Order: sequence, then structure tokens, then C-alpha cells
Amino acid sequence: MAKKVTFDYWKHLYSRRTREMVSSEIRDLLSLSAREDIISFSGGLPEVRALNYQKLEKYIKRSLKTDGDITLQYGDSNGYYPLRTRLIEVMALEGIKIDEEDIIITTGGQQALDLLAKVFIDSGDYIITEAPTYTGALNAFKAYEAKIAGISSDKDGIIVSEVEKKLKYFYDNNKIVKFIYLVPNFSNPSGFTLSMARRKELLKIVKKYNTVIIEDNPYGMLRYEGRPVPSIKEMDINGDNKSVIYISTLSKLFAPGFRIGWIVAPHLIIEKLILGVQSSVLCSSSFSQRIAYEYFSDPSWKDNITEFIKIYHKRRNAMLQALEENLSGIATWSKPEGGFFIWLKVPHYINTRDMLADAVGRKVAFVPGTGFYSDGRGKDAARLAFCTETSENIKKGIKILSEIIKEKIKLYESFPR
Repeated sequence: MAKKVTFDYWKHLYSRRTREMVSSEIRDLLSLSAREDIISFSGGLPEVRALNYQKLEKYIKRSLKTDGDITLQYGDSNGYYPLRTRLIEVMALEGIKIDEEDIIITTGGQQALDLLAKVFIDSGDYIITEAPTYTGALNAFKAYEAKIAGISSDKDGIIVSEVEKKLKYFYDNNKIVKFIYLVPNFSNPSGFTLSMARRKELLKIVKKYNTVIIEDNPYGMLRYEGRPVPSIKEMDINGDNKSVIYISTLSKLFAPGFRIGWIVAPHLIIEKLILGVQSSVLCSSSFSQRIAYEYFSDPSWKDNITEFIKIYHKRRNAMLQALEENLSGIATWSKPEGGFFIWLKVPHYINTRDMLADAVGRKVAFVPGTGFYSDGRGKDAARLAFCTETSENIKKGIKILSEIIKEKIKLYESFPR
């Protein structure tokens, strides 16, 4: 075993940027997900076992047989053209109609966030996010030394009146907000969906203050109940098409192992993003893109989405029922109409980071809420992923968490105040 290094000899050589780079709490907890004895509510791991592996094998063989020279070669920096056309067809199912020149393929949704941060953020620039928000986005933006203003959200999404107050404050003090980052559909981590009324109001506000929205929509097609809400990008296209940059990923629609995401933006922005790709990875994996093209050329991919929805819907219901049975009147939680996550709020005096140690000791994992804020909030919250475990394990895991919470409450109430 290698000797642990306690003194960083190279510390004086690192860039200032590395001070803002932090490890993702979710990624750190994923190692627990691989343990068979752990009930994991931590990672948003898609149910890839629902895919037809024999079909995937056929896609791979066909790709290598028919055009292996493309499948195994460098590709275009903006992505494999046939796959881009397929992704345009996928987005059209959600009402988004775009030109072929306005999409770029990335190495997963995380590279999309990194590219946008690279293109838009200078050290000290201001951006706005909903709070809580996706921890991977916070890490990407912090790495480029952004100053992040987190605006609270409720069951209808980010509170737009607070967004306007913050934008006006910055505007009055001659500061530019580079963008507003949102996961408007079944948000990671809260499960909230931004209402139609707030989407309309938000579009008006960003036009007024001359900034843009980054709409991150990995879960939009995974709706289990309720009526779909038009994407902010669709609403923008029907307007001036200047105010929304749209990103998504195949990790939830296909499989995360292929590491394919994409960005939709006006072409002038796409040109800047292509330069960002060329300076980092040159191009995304031709192999992954070629297989994804085969997958989405087979109409059965829609049947797979139906199967995913069936599986996740059942698991979401199991978690909601278990929370109701075990924590009603003690804690509160979101009731998402889709996606992967439920946001749990416990009494204010319970620190979920401390609670995690007890939970792991009893073979249950989750993500404490502080990882989803830029300012230390969220100590009394937790993200629970229902996408990975069976309904039986979900019920068992929630019961264990409820026992820990009740123990914390009993301990708190035992001290005189």
C-alpha cells in the first residue's frame, strides 16, 4: 500500500482555481452504493438493468461492422452529426424545435456545465442558482471562481420575485449576472417543478436585465403523473430565442456509462463552446455517440422510457408511502411528479450530516442537504434518491432513517431549555 502523503510538496505550484475545487459529496458516497449490504438513497443511479443488453450488443457489432473507421476514429468537435439529428428528434417530443447548427454534443451533462462555466464565467462573476441546487453544477461554477447567489425555492420552483430583487440589486450596483441556472423539471435535489406562471415571469425578467437562463433538463421525460409543463427553451424559441441555453443528458434516457450530454444555444454561443471542447477533449467519444445513434434509431427506445417510468414510479410511491407511515407529523418532504429525488426536511435542530454517520452505521446512505447550497444552508435537509433500490429496500431504509430521526428528537427533548 502506498504511503499516505501528509505534506503537499507541490502546493505552491497549484493554480488559485484549485482552492475552489471540492469533491462531490454524491460521488464520495457512491462507493457505498457498490456495497450489497448498504441501502443507498445517495446516488441518482439509473436502472440500466432494464435495458436489453442483447440489443446493445447488436448495436455495437453493427457499428463496428458497417463503419468501424468512424466508430473508432476521432470525430467532430460539435458531435457526430447523425446523433445530433436524433437528439433533435428526441427534443421535439418535448416541444423543442431547433436548427442543426444550434446543438453540440458533450461528454455527459457535467462537461456541458463545465463548458458553459468556461465560456461565461470570469473570476468574481455573479451567477444565480435555485437553492437547493445540483451539487455538480455548484462545483463546476466554483471551479471558475464564480460568486453564487442561491435563491430559495418552494413546491412551485425558484421564487421568481426574489430572483428579480437580486437582479435589481446587482444591476443597481453595476454588476452583471452572467446567468441563472435551473433544473426546472423535478429538480435535483428537491424534486420541485417550476410552475408555468413562474417560467413566463422568469423569461420576462431575464430579458429585462439582459442575462440568460441555463435550463438543465435531464429528467423531463421521466414524468409519473400530472400534466407536462412546456420547457423554458420551448417558450424562448417561440419568443426571441436569445434568453435560454438548454442542456440535457442521455444518462437518464439511456445509460450514464456512455457519457453523452448536449447543449442547445444560439450558434454564436455554440462556436465558443466548440473552442472549449477543442481545448479540453478535442471531441466526445465517437464510439459512444455511434452506439447512441443506433439506440435512438431503434423505435423501441420509447418502450424503454415507458419501462423506466413504470419502475421509478413504483419506487417513488414506495418511498412516499414509507415516509408517510414513519415520519408523518415529524418531518416534511417533497412529492415529485417525476425524476429521481425526494427532499426531506427534518426538525431544525437535527444536523443531517451528523445523522449520516448513524445511518451508515445501520447500513443506509443518503446525501446531507448542505452539499446542495453554496452558503452552508441545508443542515436540516437531505436528498433521498428512490431510483436505485427496490421497493422493499426503500421501505426498510426509510424505517431505519425514521428511527434515527426519532432518537435525535428524543435526545434533544431530554435537555432542559
